[in-house]
Amino acid sequence: MISLAELQALFREAVFETGAQQPATRALSRHVNATAGLSSMQHLQIYQRAVMSTLERALEQIYPVCLQLVGDEFFGGMARIFARRYPSRSPDLADYGAEFAEFISAFKPAEDLPYLADVARLEWAWHGAFNAPDEPPMDPAALTAVPAEDIRRIVFRLPASASLLQSRYPVERIWQVNQPDWIGAQHVDLGSGGLNMLVWRKDHVMRIDVIDDAAWALLNLIERGATMAELTEIAELDQLLPGCVQNGWIGGFRVIHGE
Repeated sequence: MISLAELQALFREAVFETGAQQPATRALSRHVNATAGLSSMQHLQIYQRAVMSTLERALEQIYPVCLQLVGDEFFGGMARIFARRYPSRSPDLADYGAEFAEFISAFKPAEDLPYLADVARLEWAWHGAFNAPDEPPMDPAALTAVPAEDIRRIVFRLPASASLLQSRYPVERIWQVNQPDWIGAQHVDLGSGGLNMLVWRKDHVMRIDVIDDAAWALLNLIERGATMAELTEIAELDQLLPGCVQNGWIGGFRVIHGE
């Protein structure tokens, strides 16, 4: 007799298979009761369609601009292939779809849209920022309480909602013109060059800030956990750091000891 754990594992495999003759689907159908109106296989196919539909809708909600760019049919096919390769591992559908951008970058039918994966990265960062926990802005005055001998041990951090992104394409513009409330020109010059972005939430306002190369380099070091001693190697730090703090791009700091 099959155990509950074995039955659950079999169901997990079967629900992502295609076709009634796939091994897990055939094996599981023997444990599904038929009814007067539906065979055991038809009952199972209802579950398969429901699961795939749920995951497809979840991706559509997280990646609406990608959906807008490629259309319902293309996105639906792409989402179903993605779902079979990357089934949900969390009970919260808000966690689903983290690998979508990397999947798109290797998805041959999308190779004529080389910017699409970066648009997906932007949308995932937006999704993460929207769902990030609230936090107060950093109080710059708190830095004055750090003893002089510990200044070099300061480690800054980005806001909890923040993601750094870089693209060779004007993806912020692509994202912008595909918003439901956009009323400006639709044209996007793909040859206009790339950009650096910080996607985050300031108070309750979602933001995509385009940042210059100098601030990008500084924020990258901060994201990697660089100490103030390491940051002092950056040219014009005395101008860059206060500017990043003023913009809200630095969420806080700590002082490390014994390292």
